[in-house]
Amino acid sequence: MAQDIKKEIKALKDTAQLKEGGDKVLALKDVGMRFRSVNMDSARYYMDMAFRQAEIMDDDHFRARIWVAYGVLSQDEGRPKEALDFHLKAKPILENSKDYYVLGSLYTNISNAYEALSEFDKAVDFQLKALENFKAGNDSLWIAGSYLNLGNRFKLIEEPDLSLEYYLKAMEMYKVMGNQYMLISSYNSAASAYIVKKEYDTAFEYAKKAFDGFGSMGARLDQAYPVTNMALASWGLENFEEAERYYIQAISLQEERGERLALYFLRNDLANVLLKQGKKIKAEELALTTYQEAEQIDFIPAIDVLSKTLSLIYEEKPDFEKAYVYHQKHKEARDSLYFAEKASEMFNLKEKYESEQKENEILRQQNALVEGELVLKNRNSMLMGSGALLAILLIVGFLIFREQKVKAKNFARETALEKAMAEARAQENLKEQRLRIARDLHDNIGSQLTYLTSITDSAKRGIDRGEVFLMEKLTQMKQFSLVTISELRDTIWAMNKDEISLEDIKERTQQLAATVHEATDDKINVKVEGNPDHKVLNAFVGMNLFRIIQESVNNAVKHSGSDQIQVRFVYVDEKVQIEIEDFGKGFDTSKESTGNGLHIMRNRAKKAGIYFNQESLIGKGTKVTLQVKT
Repeated sequence: MAQDIKKEIKALKDTAQLKEGGDKVLALKDVGMRFRSVNMDSARYYMDMAFRQAEIMDDDHFRARIWVAYGVLSQDEGRPKEALDFHLKAKPILENSKDYYVLGSLYTNISNAYEALSEFDKAVDFQLKALENFKAGNDSLWIAGSYLNLGNRFKLIEEPDLSLEYYLKAMEMYKVMGNQYMLISSYNSAASAYIVKKEYDTAFEYAKKAFDGFGSMGARLDQAYPVTNMALASWGLENFEEAERYYIQAISLQEERGERLALYFLRNDLANVLLKQGKKIKAEELALTTYQEAEQIDFIPAIDVLSKTLSLIYEEKPDFEKAYVYHQKHKEARDSLYFAEKASEMFNLKEKYESEQKENEILRQQNALVEGELVLKNRNSMLMGSGALLAILLIVGFLIFREQKVKAKNFARETALEKAMAEARAQENLKEQRLRIARDLHDNIGSQLTYLTSITDSAKRGIDRGEVFLMEKLTQMKQFSLVTISELRDTIWAMNKDEISLEDIKERTQQLAATVHEATDDKINVKVEGNPDHKVLNAFVGMNLFRIIQESVNNAVKHSGSDQIQVRFVYVDEKVQIEIEDFGKGFDTSKESTGNGLHIMRNRAKKAGIYFNQESLIGKGTKVTLQVKT
């Protein structure tokens, strides 16, 4: 193993005492960064010393280097927004440095912050920029680090094979370099990919190697990561008591590190493991407390997993009213994350990067060809000046022949390239269409079917509870089946069309109105007015427009207290305008909504290019206005 971390820190301290000026700033920074594996207070202490030295020098470049380091500490302590602010503050200064290592490190840290904020497309974009800089600087250590990070990004969208491919690339590079610390880190990364692939024995083996390796090096706090994977692998192998023990150990280490965001997911997993062991009360207390903490900072990824866990816990208790409430919160969190669209953006960025690499190679070949032709022409000019007329004619003929041959070759290459690019664009369009369909099926139907399966399992377990219990279960199953059928019809309706007319949307809205009448025993009347003519929208815009109308009507039914809801189709300045208005109790728009419904509607409208506005007055009602070009 490499030398003990404490000895390494002592050596860095001794080196820092001998340095002056900017070298001293960077040496103190290195001491602080190495302390991250041992003690975060000490890490920040040395980083403060480094920044004071940069202030004494009054040097913006070295200030920016320490801002990046401060961002890394903020990231470690679970504050990615603060980390991103530090990095973006340093970015315009460091981009003038033209230092490949500095730029690569900056872009890597920006990528890490965007990943923690669930902005995966930006995370991949900046990691690819980092990789370009490290390759330009021929920096093997950081090229391998970029492979590790790209593996992490693709693991997040559940692409374990692609993720493992990057991890193994990094592992091989670290073996060649003899970098034991990063080799151990790559063992743990590979373990996480094997977990997603459900190869739990292999995952545990790699995680244990990483855990023991960090222990031998004295990197005690870094053991939090492999022990988490050991817990996940044990859970997958259904060794629940062992998994509980490892999770408690991981939580203790992360609390010491101060990684707040990681703690949300660890506690959620522990709650699930407790539930598997029948410890329902402990599971409920842990999950509910953690959920409330995540809600306070509006951390949607944690709200997503914790609401799902709470739904399962209340179903087991059983408390089906609360189970349904948290199931809906889970569905809303899923909608707001738009994982499918982010996955598409990530793949597009990867393809864009690879295409740029190929195009650069083609340009280099073309430049070499042009330079070769120029050399040949100069040589021929000299020969023509001293040669006979016959020689001149022969050379001219040869040049014409060669030029025509080169033109034909270039034309064939350009034709092949254009054909390949056309095929790539067609494949990209097909992929986007598939992802859109997959997102609709997953978000609007998958969650309902998941909940139906849960109710069915619960009914099986409670079959001996009597007829009343089973009737309640069957009624719930009927309600969810009707909702699922309705949403499946909506999805198939959109999938079967390249274009959706406004008449179609009005007709679907009238069907929605009829459903509301029936569901409320005619207590609530939804009136649909206006004549949208034969204007058409593309399927993506049309489907999102109907979903926003549907959500607005459902919100009015659930929250307004009004027995009258109006949906009007009108024309304003060559645009179709849809107004959804109730005449109920309204709400205070200055107070932030606690749910994700409004956020989801705004997101849909923004992505589909639909103007969206919501107004409400207490005692007067609420009005949603949508506008779309036709």
